[in-house]
Amino acid sequence: MKTLFTFLTFIALFLSLSTQASSVVTAKGFGTVDMEKAVNKAQAKMMAKRAAVLDAQRQLSETVRGVQLTGGTTVQEYEVKSDLVATRVKDILQGAFIIDSKIESESRSYAAEVTMGVCVDEEPEICKGKMTLESIVNIAN
Repeated sequence: MKTLFTFLTFIALFLSLSTQASSVVTAKGFGTVDMEKAVNKAQAKMMAKRAAVLDAQRQLSETVRGVQLTGGTTVQEYEVKSDLVATRVKDILQGAFIIDSKIESESRSYAAEVTMGVCVDEEPEICKGKMTLESIVNIAN
């Protein structure tokens, strides 16, 4: 069953990439840190970058594996009293790598932007020798 799920996920990924020329799935992550939360500038830069990497990894996982969505609405006397929607991503992301990163100072904080990727196959030059989604699926089978 797990093999079938992995295969179907892989097929869905290929279908979603059919309009893209590249065989790399990419995601941008963003992170900020207020200087008051850091000991020094170096630490603030690293914390902002780490937050951006985690955001990009989450987005890659959402793209590759999907998102579990839970929601609920409370209605009383035909009026919405509360509306709650939560998402959850649980995944092991293998083969992700940083393509580009930028860290900039903005007033009293640092903002980081990180672009991460996961190779679908080894066709692009950037993917030579890297773990690919194709190899992960082959290992699982």
